Amino acid sequence: MAKRIELNGLELYLLPQKVIYIPKYFMLIISDWHLGKLTHFRKEGLFVPAPDIEEEFLRLSTLIKELDVKEIVFLGDLFHSEWNSDWEKLKSYVNSIGNQSIKCTLTKGNHDILTENHFYNMNLRLIEEVVLSEGIVLSHEPIVGLPDYMYNIVGHIHPGCLIDAGARQSFKLPCFYLKDKVLTMPAFGKFTGLYLVKKEYNSNIYVVINDAVVGI
Repeated sequence: MAKRIELNGLELYLLPQKVIYIPKYFMLIISDWHLGKLTHFRKEGLFVPAPDIEEEFLRLSTLIKELDVKEIVFLGDLFHSEWNSDWEKLKSYVNSIGNQSIKCTLTKGNHDILTENHFYNMNLRLIEEVVLSEGIVLSHEPIVGLPDYMYNIVGHIHPGCLIDAGARQSFKLPCFYLKDKVLTMPAFGKFTGLYLVKKEYNSNIYVVINDAVVGI
């Protein structure tokens, strides 16, 4: 079950798949996928699970089928590091999305270090930020100095929160974190850590619990 919120009058849905959908723009927002991470680590000799990038693509394809999507905005850290073979698979997949008349945009993050040559002939626009007419800016990291009326939707830190389940048990779960007009998204990638955030008087936490997003 999604959580509906409004920012400057614009309706957004926070989905348990750790993405945001904006019906007005038919826009799906995804942050910190970190594709190629496992292949990168295995290339460096680290023992990690074998990557299944087709399963990762299926996660996004399922969302595209379920929602009316005309644009996908990746809020940085789409690919984890330097080039490996997963990039060519990603490039083919993104181009197949383009064949469905879906535009893809990447606001580059600190892990997006590939050269412009790697993006040649790819259905992916590279920019620093996306600005919506309601006064909402999409970027990988928070932008300093925005006007007071503007909201900033970002990724980067992979927010999570600690949920006390009683009986000396607690769980770390991903969350959406809204504070000081900055809405931070959880990482879409499955193999990312969590930066624990705490509820403060001027913040809102929307935690992802199984197939629901719940405000706490």
